[in-house]
Amino acid sequence: MTTFKRLLFGVVRVWLGWQWLQAGIHKVGAPAWTGENAGAAVAGFVNGAIAKAAGENPVVQGWYASFLENFVLPNTKLFGYLVAYGEVLVGIGLILGAFTGFAALAGALMNLNFMLAGTLSTNPILYTAAFIVIAGIQYAEYYGLDNYLRPKVEHAAIEGVKRLKTRFARESA
Repeated sequence: MTTFKRLLFGVVRVWLGWQWLQAGIHKVGAPAWTGENAGAAVAGFVNGAIAKAAGENPVVQGWYASFLENFVLPNTKLFGYLVAYGEVLVGIGLILGAFTGFAALAGALMNLNFMLAGTLSTNPILYTAAFIVIAGIQYAEYYGLDNYLRPKVEHAAIEGVKRLKTRFARESA
């Protein structure tokens, strides 16, 4: 049963990664995302989302439209790069099974923001798949680089904490 779970969650992880990679790969280098007109695609998306906050039954909540208008809209070039490269990196991380939990969470947060901006499309499906991967993380990362990276990262983190404790102990004395 454990092997079946590892395979099942691994397949979901790779499928989700492929969705993200496909979504982002064409954006990297595209003029409206990361090229000479970087941020234009984000500006169009954000302006559309802000427009959905008006009317009797708004699709976008006022607080989120305010966030988009006051924070994202003035920084559309930055967000163009963040979305394009973020989607590609989430895809690569999930496909390779490297930092799987972080990649799945980053993807879920992007999906959440797209949904808050009034865009459904495949976002609820990808959001749900990300949480399925997170819920079964011990299975999802087994057939991936995490199976090899995790012990090394945990060892480095433990050693780093030990060095910090020693340093603070010396400075406190």
